[in-house]
Formats: sequence, structure tokens, C-alpha cells
Amino acid sequence: MRAIGRRAFIDSDILDTEYDRVFYPSWQLLGFADEVPEPGDYVLRVLGRDEVVVVRGEDGEVRALHNSCTHRGTRLCRASLGNTAHLRCSYHGWTFANDGRLVGVPALRSGYPPDFDHTRHGLPTARVACRRGFLFATWDPEAPTLEDYLGEIAWYLDAILDCGAGEWEVCGPPQRVRAKGNWKIPTDNFAGDGYHMRTTHQIALDQGIYGDTLADGTRGRAGTDLVAVNIATPTGHSVRAGYVVESGRSIDDRDLTAPQFPGYPPERWAELAAAQTPEQVRFTSHCEVAHGVVFPNTVFLTVAHDRAVGEDADPLTRYLVVRAHVPVSARETECLYWTLVPTAMDPEWRRRSYRFQARTQSAGGILFEMDDFENFARIDAALARLAPGRGGPVDLTLGVGRSIPARGFPGPAPAEVASLSEHNQRAFYRRWSTLMGELP
Repeated sequence: MRAIGRRAFIDSDILDTEYDRVFYPSWQLLGFADEVPEPGDYVLRVLGRDEVVVVRGEDGEVRALHNSCTHRGTRLCRASLGNTAHLRCSYHGWTFANDGRLVGVPALRSGYPPDFDHTRHGLPTARVACRRGFLFATWDPEAPTLEDYLGEIAWYLDAILDCGAGEWEVCGPPQRVRAKGNWKIPTDNFAGDGYHMRTTHQIALDQGIYGDTLADGTRGRAGTDLVAVNIATPTGHSVRAGYVVESGRSIDDRDLTAPQFPGYPPERWAELAAAQTPEQVRFTSHCEVAHGVVFPNTVFLTVAHDRAVGEDADPLTRYLVVRAHVPVSARETECLYWTLVPTAMDPEWRRRSYRFQARTQSAGGILFEMDDFENFARIDAALARLAPGRGGPVDLTLGVGRSIPARGFPGPAPAEVASLSEHNQRAFYRRWSTLMGELP
């Protein structure tokens, strides 16, 4: 797939079809188990087109309950987070337990027929699966298990998490921001777009985020190159990993007898290597940045920075941010950001990791997000003004015929070496197109 029609990014009829054909059968990220640690803890999230109450029941199980009374459809819960044993409708007082059962109906005996059945009026409940603290859900009862849905991408996610040598904790509730533009625009950016860095984020590079100015005017660390590997699955998931290697060398030339994990404290590298399998070390060693997509709208980024914006140079520090790109309309997206830090690191390192993320890749970030969101808004405005038939499809041919297969690269999915490529975006839209079928 080398192009996609522009209507896909602005048409509300296409979004309606996406809800049914893309989002309904897919597993989508709702948040993290850390957000609802105790019975009764809940957060409000969106699953496809529906708002859900993600709540831990009195039995300890996490559920995703449709946030709409089964009597007249009133929105039940309005607070974005809290703790409750029951959800009570503000209209007629129907009351539901936090496991979704209808447990209270005013005037039940005097007003309803004798055969009124409580069990038929509980809240619709999505399927929820928890994997390493990540809470995913789907409305489709026929969807594969989460593990089968993730397939090959699970290996790469595990490698990134295992590199932290232990458990991860979520730094508070997610940050939120609404961005102009269709949900697919920021999502395909994370799938594998290294092409925009030189133009869009030049100011970030000038701030020294990725090292110093080299003799040729580029940014980086003297004597090194950043070599990118692109990995995409037939189901639309993807990873793009960037490796720091000696100038003129390949990723096969890395010294894996002494693994390096940029952004983690060097004195912990041996410990981090021991926490991973040898195959995982081959993937994570010398990796400075990795980002990708769990289809359709969950994205992740782990990266090592030299400094936080507005500060003098700090030790090279890594952060991990996970995002969900939730459609608000065909032309607007709500982005939720969760920062994760490994509990094995000392408190000062964890604080620095969170600070680096908050000042760069966050709702309040003053470098990357401002740059990207400005471009996303310009894309949206330009596409929306185009007359029918004017302007060709969005091009996806970068890297075609120029990539090199990364034979022997660790992991279960085929990989290619190409610092500038839309390989992963092509896989994303190929999967999207397969699910969508004939467009409305």
C-alpha cells in the first residue's frame, strides 16, 4: 500500500465506519491497573465510541462498564476518577453495583410488573484483560484473546519492559490534551516516522536533546551514527528502534559482550542485562530510542535524552511514555499520556525520568508536542479545505526499494534497516484498509 485517500482523515462517515470495523473488534488501551488499585477505585475512559467506567469491583476484578443507565440512557458517572461501591442514576435513581449488576430500582414493587428481571438490566460490560499492568478492553465477544491479538509485538514490548529490571509504576493519572486532526495522524507518526525529525524538531535538536553539534552541522554524539530498524506485523502493530553505533558501522558490529543501555545508569547495565534473555539483550543493547503502535490507537515511546528543557546537561536519562489516541470527531483527537518508571531505579533517577518526559513528550511539553500538534492542525485545515477531486492521495512511498532486510535481527517479526522509511506506516494503513473494506 503506497497511498491513502485524503477523505480518510476528515470524513465523519468514515469515522462511523471505523468505530464498527476497526475499533469494535480491536483491543484498546484503557489505562493501567495502578490507576484502580483498591476495590471501588474507578476512572472514566472511552472504548470505541462509548464511555466506560473502568472500576475494580469488590471481588478485585477490573471491569469496563458502559457509562449509561439501562433505564433511559442517562450518563451515570461524571467524575473522571474516584471510589464508589455503587453507580446511582441521577434521573430515576436506578442503582448499579460496581460489578455492573442492577441492585436498586425505586418503586419496584408498586410500579413494575411481577416478572421484572434485575439480571436483564445490568450494565453492558466489555471484555478486559490485564497484561503486565496494562489494561486493554474490547467490545467484541468473538475477538481473539489479548495475547493472540498482540501476537509478535508482545515480544518487543516485553523486551522494553524487561530492560527496566523489574516492575514499572505509573506516575499519576494520565495527562490529557485535545489535538486538531484525525486520530490516525498522530498514530502513524509514532508508527515509524523518523523523517520529520530534521525539519519539525530542529529546535529540539538545537537545545541539545540528542547531543551536541557535530562538524557536519548535524546533531549527535561525536563518532557515532543512529541506525534505525523498522519492524511491522501483518496486523498493523509496529516498532521502530534506533541504535547508537560507531560511525560507519552496522548494528551487527555492536559489542554484545558488554551490553549498553543508553539512559539507564551505567553501573546498572550488568544487572539490566542479567534481567533479560540473550535475545532481548540483542534487541535492547545500544538502543537509544524505540517507538511504535499497538493497532489501532495505542502508541509508546522510550528514549534517552541528554537533558531536560531549560536545564543544564544531566546524565543521559531514559523515559517511557504510553499514549492512547481517542477520536473526538473525524477532525479532533484526545491524547492521553501515561509516564512509566521502573521501580528498580533509585528515587532521584525516577524523578528525573518523569521530568524529562513532562518537559518534552507530554501535554505540557514545550518542544516535541508543540511542534507536532502545529503540523497536525495544518494537515487537518488543509485537507478539510480541499475541493472534491483536488489533491492526490497521501503518499506513503518513502523507503520503497531502499531498505535492507535485517536478517538475523532478534525477535519474531521481519525487520528492515532504514533510517528514513514509511515501512511501518504502510503496514498500519494496510491493516486499516483490510478492516475497513469498501469505504462509505
